[in-house]
Amino acid sequence: MTHEREHAQVRQTWFTELLTTALKDLAHAERVITAFAAQEPDGFIAWGMAEGEATQAHRALRRAPSLQATAPTDHDTANATADALFNLASKVSQSLVRAAELASDPDDKMACLQAALHAGLLREALR
Repeated sequence: MTHEREHAQVRQTWFTELLTTALKDLAHAERVITAFAAQEPDGFIAWGMAEGEATQAHRALRRAPSLQATAPTDHDTANATADALFNLASKVSQSLVRAAELASDPDDKMACLQAALHAGLLREALR
């Protein structure tokens, strides 16, 4: 019984870390894309799809019942690039699929999968 409990605890810890990191990354992507859009004359046209998907991914993940974190405010947008955002969206999407596999709560699983879908769409919008 102890081995099963330890396994469940490790699984829950990994799940929580994946969710927290993905939430922070999505919040960062959302802020950076919004900043990019605001800097260009037609920025909201050029960045609108990406901004929408980042926002949708972030909102979807925040619906996960197991997630207690708040959106971070410690990232600096000055060094971000579209390539970095593309890589970030790819990483977040993969992490969310892994988190969905680990989730025991169906609502957590659904939030992760919906956020992964939007992170994937964000990635495509950044191509």
